[in-house]
Amino acid sequence: MRVALGLALVLMLASPLSHAVKAGEAAPPLVAPNAGQQPVSLAQYKGKVVYVDFWASWCAPCRQAIPQYERLYRQWASRGFVVIGVNIDQDRADADRALKRLPVTFPVVYDPSGSWPERFELPTMPTGYLIGRDGIVRHVHEGFRTTDLPALEALIDKTLGEKS
Repeated sequence: MRVALGLALVLMLASPLSHAVKAGEAAPPLVAPNAGQQPVSLAQYKGKVVYVDFWASWCAPCRQAIPQYERLYRQWASRGFVVIGVNIDQDRADADRALKRLPVTFPVVYDPSGSWPERFELPTMPTGYLIGRDGIVRHVHEGFRTTDLPALEALIDKTLGEKS
């Protein structure tokens, strides 16, 4: 009993305390497979401004947001802006059906095990993270309302204008 208790204490102390990722902090280093089962790493986009959008097929605000993020991606891709959609559906077929109705050209990764949401400690669905060229989170966007878009666009434009 003492050994098990001691081992549990060592494991707790050895693992980092988790907390929700906030603006001003480094984005966690993460990798997940895309539709072709190729690994996509957040690190491969260092030097670009990245918007990480957590979504699921069952999330109505997520489905509203996807076409808007596609528009932003197309608008600013030439300036170094990337959207990464992180799908968290347990069943990949649900995500694929949603993407047939809402096609996107930005990268989408699949994370049914929930490692990305766990590392970011999502406060709600959907949640998006605007990450600067240096890998530091500039803004956390909880939920989605079309009325939020002008402010989000201004933040993206500002972040794109920052020196790397």
